[in-house]
Amino acid sequence: MQRRNRGMSDPLKNQQYFLLEEIRGRWVSCGGDRSRMPDVHIYRTGVYHHRIKFSYDPQAVFNCQLCHRWGVTSFYLYGHIRLSYDAERDVLTLSDYGDYQRAED
Repeated sequence: MQRRNRGMSDPLKNQQYFLLEEIRGRWVSCGGDRSRMPDVHIYRTGVYHHRIKFSYDPQAVFNCQLCHRWGVTSFYLYGHIRLSYDAERDVLTLSDYGDYQRAED
């Protein structure tokens, strides 16, 4: 009988497993035209609940609940959008929107 390897050696899989507290804060797009990409704000609403705000325009903000199940963090905004986080580079990746870096206050 073989023993399963429970370690995470694949760097792409490591990005899936992170605490939501690590990604709290404001994020801006790393892409070319930042005016076309929404700003992202992740905040805590309760003991286990986190929400994400998308704002293309300060007057139009989408507010969605983050779901963290089976090692996948996602939210629903006209379809499921998955999140991954690279702690070494401090980069948040949204599946449909690309890479985001922390906004400097």
